[in-house]
Amino acid sequence: MRLYMNAEEAFEEIKRDLSEMGIKVYPKTMQDKYIWGNPDYETLELQNYNYTILDITSDSIPGVVQPWADLEFGERITDPYSQRRYAKVNWENGDKDKQQYSWVVLKDDIDKGNFINPGKAYLERFDVWEEYLHDGKLAYTYNELIWKNDQLTKVIERIKEDPDSRQLWLSLWDNSKHIDLLGGVSRVPCSLGYGFQVREGKLNMHYVMRSCDFSTHFRNDVYLAVKLLEYVAKETGYPVGNFTHTIFSLHIYKKDAEGVF
Repeated sequence: MRLYMNAEEAFEEIKRDLSEMGIKVYPKTMQDKYIWGNPDYETLELQNYNYTILDITSDSIPGVVQPWADLEFGERITDPYSQRRYAKVNWENGDKDKQQYSWVVLKDDIDKGNFINPGKAYLERFDVWEEYLHDGKLAYTYNELIWKNDQLTKVIERIKEDPDSRQLWLSLWDNSKHIDLLGGVSRVPCSLGYGFQVREGKLNMHYVMRSCDFSTHFRNDVYLAVKLLEYVAKETGYPVGNFTHTIFSLHIYKKDAEGVF
């Protein structure tokens, strides 16, 4: 695993690795598009790529598409259950003077959230997202994925209760749904999930992706993941630690390579 001090250093080395060590592959589909035989989509790929940035902040990440990225993040963390939460009293050793409250969603309401799809952020990159709109909606949004089963709230609460836990995983892949959408049937998430760890007093993140387009999405994906790390760190009271990123397929298409390398 490669270690970097900052994002700018990391991105330059990652670009070099992709250029010098990437192999050519020829996928049949890209998201919900059939691309077999299209020379524009000849793909240069790094497999199972992994790195860690030791000192990272979202504002230190170069090349982010704004204002789209901040609007997108705002939609991602908008609580779809905000009108359906109920106060639950948590007692500490039965002492009424130490009662605490958490805001929970009842089981019967867990599928009734006001999820955002498509939202408004996509309009800032309409040239990218227009082709993936079907009947006015996207196949998925990260607001839907991050908040499914109220998991973001549950992960944050678990960090507060058990910071040494090894179970702090926020999953974006729904195996009951996405496994049947492969092969160009529909878009499926490029991001699989986020793992959190509190170690040595700091909150670390391990971001796992199955696929990442280096030219179009890589810098934005990292930015949005680090924004989430900063958000969870603020909610739990920990300083931001390091950021680790694993990508099963980090790639660039032939049509984009000339403008990058």
